[in-house]
Amino acid sequence: MSSCCISAGESAIRLACCASALAAALAFVAPLGALDAQGPTSDSLARDLIGHWKLQGDSRDSSGGEMHAVNHGVRLRDGAFNGSSAFLEVPPNPSLRIGSSDFAISAWVRTEPGGDDAIGDILELYDPALRRGITLAVNSSAGGYQSQCADRHVYFGIDNAKLSEWQDCGRPSPTSPYVNNSMIVFQGHLYCGTSEGAGEKDWCHVYRYDRDQTWVDCGRVGDQRTTGVGPLFVHDGKLHAVTTTYDWTRVQTDPFDAGRVYRYAGGTNWEDLGSPSDNRTWNSAGSFQGRIFVGGGPKAWGVYVRQEEGTWAASKLFPMKGAGRCFPHPMTRYNGKLYVGWPGIYSFDGEQWQFIGSPAEPELQLQTHSFCIFRGQLVAGTWPRGKVARYLDGSEWEVLGQVGEDGTEVNSLLVYNGKLYGGSLPRAEVGRYDEQPRWTSLRRFYSPDGWIPVPPADNGGRPTRAQVAEWSRVTSMTIYRGRLFASTGNCTSSIQDTPADIRGTVHSLQAGVCVSYDEELEPGWRHLVAAREDGRLKLYIDGRLVAESDRFESTEFDLSVDRPLKIGLGQIDYFRGQMADVRFYRRTLTSAEIRALTNARPDR
Repeated sequence: MSSCCISAGESAIRLACCASALAAALAFVAPLGALDAQGPTSDSLARDLIGHWKLQGDSRDSSGGEMHAVNHGVRLRDGAFNGSSAFLEVPPNPSLRIGSSDFAISAWVRTEPGGDDAIGDILELYDPALRRGITLAVNSSAGGYQSQCADRHVYFGIDNAKLSEWQDCGRPSPTSPYVNNSMIVFQGHLYCGTSEGAGEKDWCHVYRYDRDQTWVDCGRVGDQRTTGVGPLFVHDGKLHAVTTTYDWTRVQTDPFDAGRVYRYAGGTNWEDLGSPSDNRTWNSAGSFQGRIFVGGGPKAWGVYVRQEEGTWAASKLFPMKGAGRCFPHPMTRYNGKLYVGWPGIYSFDGEQWQFIGSPAEPELQLQTHSFCIFRGQLVAGTWPRGKVARYLDGSEWEVLGQVGEDGTEVNSLLVYNGKLYGGSLPRAEVGRYDEQPRWTSLRRFYSPDGWIPVPPADNGGRPTRAQVAEWSRVTSMTIYRGRLFASTGNCTSSIQDTPADIRGTVHSLQAGVCVSYDEELEPGWRHLVAAREDGRLKLYIDGRLVAESDRFESTEFDLSVDRPLKIGLGQIDYFRGQMADVRFYRRTLTSAEIRALTNARPDR
């Protein structure tokens, strides 16, 4: 209590100060039935509610509309979602068919700092077969070989099977043919690393996207003889980069240095955190249980961890031949474990590593190049047949089809506005998963007229080195400013093999309408409002407008679906954390109403 409230004999001014401080304190924790008389009342906040789930001991709808939710394992006494199986499901109902009208979703969510899993979906009312509905989720942007990292961004989107044209976002490096497998969003900006270039001065640079086709050079990372910056990841609130030599055709014969880990210090400055080992190629990195892990080879195939004192140690060295061999390429966090793969997959619970099988048939040259979390399951992309598979249990995997008609290697996977996207070799192709086993091709960035790429030997081909060099990749995908961004590169990353043409560029598109919060969602209780208002999407966090879409024609986005409303599960993952006071309105909310809801912090 403020010192202005110590005694009744204080002056009127001090008493006024006391009353003001007390009112502010009560407003911060007041239940909605006791809102300030000058603002919205609880009755006005109940107007046009489709459903209201307080999550205070039950999953019932308190709006009067009888939209009660079926509980699938949520701990209702405190609204806790376990991140692996718990969610709420409101059965399909005519009241949920909102058409093209305005709407608003309000929810309190609580997350823990750090962690070892994705945060996941807050709410969805979405039909993936029709590409229609609403999605609202918290997820990581990327890191390493499309790792699930420690950064947390909010994504809110609607769709009615709409897709924009691709936009050319330019070339980060003027002379590099390879944007590395590394795009990531950090503190409101999109970053990427590149490999090689016209000379050694062009090696190992990180670039920040500005606008249109403009990129800002964030400097060369380190001064060793390494050709590129591979993984970018967020750890302990800081951007980190790992230098590497990706060119697998030359790394073991040419005089390259071991890769190193760096922490971004702003501008063009990078702080050296040392070399995990003598390995030249670091493919993946991430933050897990409060520590930095990096994976690579080729001198020793393994995952290395940074110790508290700043030294590096091997967490796991994998067999280089025979059953269970693993040259770590992708890395991700999922359901309390760290995963790496190539060819087979291993999981790590913080104490033990366990082999969990191969994501596709054990072809002679099977490799695993990408991970993603989709519909609550881990999915992986592979070589040499361009297959994507989802993890079932034990060592069992189920194939979800092939990315690209002649796709051979899936280098990136991403869930964006309700759909799973994959990027593949050899045509630098982006495909969209339209239910098993169909993938719809959306763009081939490198596919000259009449060109028929020679397939790998495992697919019946016998490619020459020159033919291999012409193969091209979608190296990385992420979400920024509500759009899907895709980067390209040649097969080897070397400028000696292909020119810096379409390879080495970044492009973007928008599915439906989507907005993203590109800053970090802070842990603890946060209040979110996601709304469609007069032809715009708006996203508020703790009462502040943080993202707004361009204007669109609402009549083109009829969002009516005959699907359940899900709270805590969607096309990404089960939600991990707590929720309270989830509201769904058939109208937008005023600024005063948003402030009132934001002031009613859960008392838990």
